[in-house]
Amino acid sequence: MSLIPSGELSYAALVAEFFLQLRGTGLLLSPLDQELVAEWERRGVPASVVCRGMRRGWDELAQDRPQGAAPPRSLRALRGFVEEEWRAYRDGRVGDGGAPEPEAEAARRRLSAARALLADEEEATALLPADVASVHDLELALAAADDLRLHRWILSLPRPERAALGPRCRLLAGDRIRRARRSAYRETLRMHLFEAARRAGILRLRGTV
Repeated sequence: MSLIPSGELSYAALVAEFFLQLRGTGLLLSPLDQELVAEWERRGVPASVVCRGMRRGWDELAQDRPQGAAPPRSLRALRGFVEEEWRAYRDGRVGDGGAPEPEAEAARRRLSAARALLADEEEATALLPADVASVHDLELALAAADDLRLHRWILSLPRPERAALGPRCRLLAGDRIRRARRSAYRETLRMHLFEAARRAGILRLRGTV
């Protein structure tokens, strides 16, 4: 069990920790699994839904698994269960809550929440647009703001810490496996950078609002 409160974990860290606790072994997800988690985050699948799907899939596969057979090693083995849980969640939201919130209004509500997380109004004005028309536009704006904040944080580090940051992230990510796309491996390195920034108090907007 992590000593970090769940509310302070990033989306990727929360999902990864839950899966690794199910397995009982391992420290990090593979680059391919991390790419899948990033896809769920981009699509707006709540982390709680992902975890419920993983738990159900893990339990069902355990019942069907022959005695002595190894449990799933990859989060991707549970992808179908997560997608089923996501469909059930969406169907339940539509059935219980009436008409869904218009996309533009949902995007503006999240944009307002992102602005509230940036205590400095001048910084919020500089980093975030005044308005967005869609969730896609919002995701692009949040990603751009996060990238700029991450870049500023890295530049603010003392030179020795900045020089050690890249090698440390590569050590945590491990070697890129041959079948993993280079973009997936780069995203893995970025996740470790964002996690280091989070520990320094730099909250990632994307995945939080």
